[in-house]
Amino acid sequence: MKRREFSIAAAAAMLAPLTPALADSYPARPVRVIVPYPPGGGTDTVARAVFERVASLMGQPFVIDNKAGAGTTIGLAELARSRPDGYTVGVGGSSDPTLPLLYEKLPFNPSTDLSFVATLATVPIVLAAGPSLPAKTMRELLAAAQTKGAAPMNYASPGTASPHHLAGIYLAEKTGLSLVHVPYKGTSQALTDLVGGHVPLAILGLPSALTFARQGKLKILGVASAQRSALAPEIPTLSESGVPGFSAGYWWHVTVPTGTPQPIIDQLRVAIDKALRTPALTESFLKSGFEPLLLSPAEAQRALTEDTAKWTKVIRENNLRGG
Repeated sequence: MKRREFSIAAAAAMLAPLTPALADSYPARPVRVIVPYPPGGGTDTVARAVFERVASLMGQPFVIDNKAGAGTTIGLAELARSRPDGYTVGVGGSSDPTLPLLYEKLPFNPSTDLSFVATLATVPIVLAAGPSLPAKTMRELLAAAQTKGAAPMNYASPGTASPHHLAGIYLAEKTGLSLVHVPYKGTSQALTDLVGGHVPLAILGLPSALTFARQGKLKILGVASAQRSALAPEIPTLSESGVPGFSAGYWWHVTVPTGTPQPIIDQLRVAIDKALRTPALTESFLKSGFEPLLLSPAEAQRALTEDTAKWTKVIRENNLRGG
């Protein structure tokens, strides 16, 4: 009997119909959601709220798996090496593309090993002043800094190379302010020292600072986003407060291992977008201090490209490394 020989192209042609078939039945079992942060934090809260609704829409459980450590790289590395079949997804952030600049010998490349699915939410960043600082507005701070003999000012952030740290460097570059970074291990202690007068300034997420501001324990000098936040529309942006064009933010998105079939990615995106448009979820997000973020893949890519270029320049010029 004569042996048949199949070319690679012929074999691929035979297997091609399987992908739509798999997508049609997706998801046929529970889906694992890797969150590269501990339980209880902002990323975890957003992920659980969204995927609870996605599970309802898609008819299968989406199980949160917290894999924290090493500046998100442990969880994202596990996501990158997972089977690209749609049954392992992850929650990343807009700063992910800069991770190779911050961590030597990173075992994966976020830009090539992970594929974008959908945006989730954003957390505005703010510049806050403690009670020890006389300035009540950004313009007053800029004016005081220009007086003769003005000393450099310390500012707290939740950690070295965090988006908040980078925003502080960028703010100093844009304004000429002499700012000295004081890194903390998380937001809680930074807030405690700001309110206690141990550090005059801090760059933090708006939700964590807002409660203290409304209690009169600190002053929010401006929001770092391009527009005022829906969480506190009465607070001006830094751009309209003396720093034209200033914008620094952070947002979360869902990613999957590169190679995941596009029909599955599309199904996930549709379900996530539907979940984000739920009025109850929007209300829940705003109460918790998050703003839903609905961007198309093209819009997200443009935003990610712009952010990556901006923060890559800051990281390289300041020789930063992950904390």
